[in-house]
Amino acid sequence: MKNTKLGGKDLILTGALTALMFVIYMIVSIAMSLAGPVTNVFYPAAVSIFNGIVMMLLLAKVPKRGAMSIAGIIQGLLTFLVGAFWTVGTGLIVGGLLADFLIIGNKKISTKKMIAAYSVFSGIFTFGAISPMKIFRDAFMELTLKNGISQEYVDGLIKMTEWPMLTIIIVTGFVCGLIGGLIGLKVLKKHFVKAGLV
Repeated sequence: MKNTKLGGKDLILTGALTALMFVIYMIVSIAMSLAGPVTNVFYPAAVSIFNGIVMMLLLAKVPKRGAMSIAGIIQGLLTFLVGAFWTVGTGLIVGGLLADFLIIGNKKISTKKMIAAYSVFSGIFTFGAISPMKIFRDAFMELTLKNGISQEYVDGLIKMTEWPMLTIIIVTGFVCGLIGGLIGLKVLKKHFVKAGLV
């Protein structure tokens, strides 16, 4: 199947499913942050598993270059609006663009490309969400404390993102993106068959 330009219906569907992904992102991230610093640092990986089904549905319904970019950009902008650290939104936007243009491309699309693209997207999102705790520690701590998070909780996050744990967390993001994509493919197999992608 050849990619074509996104039409009006494609944009509406992409927007709707992206909104659903952001709702899932908020629910999972809040739940895991309430559970404590240990689970909090793995929230991007968990989000990637749950959102894998929605992203695969999006790519099955809109198997065109641009869908992932739009999804990443919208989610990224929404994270800026809710006050997340700037690298979270940047990771979503960059991840969407890179996965879309480097992996999805403008040639024949396949489920393998979709899953690989989502894995990359998830890994870059995880890097953007978690690495600031190490790379931009002072700025991250300042913003987090300003948002009313206790010093003890922030210290727990910083401790969890020391090397080599940070590497493990980021790799987990890539792996969970792969898992989420595979689960999505299995759950939505009929949609892929109908679209002629499997």
